[in-house]
Amino acid sequence: MSVTAQTILDLARKENGTKAKDTKRCKYNTWYYGTEVSGDGYDWCAVFICWLFYKLSAGDLIFGKNAGCGYMAAAFKNRGQLVYNKDYSVMKPSQLKPGDIVFFHWSYDKSECCPGVYSCDHVGIIESVNADGTITTIEGNTGSTYNGEVMRRVRSMSVVSCAGRPAYESGGSNKPEPVTMPKAIYRVRIGGKWYKEVNDLSSFAGEQGKKITDIAIKVSEGSVRYRVHILGGSWLPYVTGYDISDPENGYAGIGKPIDAVEVYYFTPQSVLNRMGYLKAKYRVSPCKKAYYPWQYDNEKDSAQDGYAGDFGYAIDRFQITLS
Repeated sequence: MSVTAQTILDLARKENGTKAKDTKRCKYNTWYYGTEVSGDGYDWCAVFICWLFYKLSAGDLIFGKNAGCGYMAAAFKNRGQLVYNKDYSVMKPSQLKPGDIVFFHWSYDKSECCPGVYSCDHVGIIESVNADGTITTIEGNTGSTYNGEVMRRVRSMSVVSCAGRPAYESGGSNKPEPVTMPKAIYRVRIGGKWYKEVNDLSSFAGEQGKKITDIAIKVSEGSVRYRVHILGGSWLPYVTGYDISDPENGYAGIGKPIDAVEVYYFTPQSVLNRMGYLKAKYRVSPCKKAYYPWQYDNEKDSAQDGYAGDFGYAIDRFQITLS
């Protein structure tokens, strides 16, 4: 399918009026996180942009999934596809085009994620550049309600920080190279037997109803630090290796049932240049029950404990990817 600016905008127009329920609970966040989420930490303006492109199998045009506006802008800058004024002066409407991914600043703080521009506090897609010097956009997570909705907005150039310009299909040769996402590879041990490796979310490691005692994790690019909590016991030391013949640093566990797992992903410069910082996204299920919510690195908030699992309940399935 040929993906043009018009193709993306047509899809965005169809989404106009879609509202989030509760606190940031919407289909775009459910798609991005793989489960329903709700809370202050799940702003979804960048997620909405990602959803548009991935819905049309055009994720490469925005260099992968990203829930952070600053990191999304940085991905465009690293590929030479960010439009901005290096002296921080106000951009002119003539610099922008329909289909551009436009980033807004609500203050004059300078971005730490994307040096050279003001902070990227919000993002939308430009529908038109208007004769009166404004732009019309379609944006997610906007409007007067706290939860946000998809709306058409008219914005002043005074709040435009910069704009990413996807290399839409136009007959040219400037289509970006496919973005390679690092993969998580992992396996578990149950009843003294190591199960086969799993790549990302192609499946899960484990077997329902059987208690996991050991876990080994690695990534194709970068590194991870991880540890496990023993059922009825305590946390074991962190490990960083992936070698089932090395009980010291090759896997986490001592042959006893596990009830919680903690993983942290270290983003290397090569990945940072391509798509910004990534996190380990992982979850577990208690024996014979449904999965607990996703955990990101060792974050703690109203929906995350800093680890996946629940003390006192042995786990039987484990999944991990990078996001």
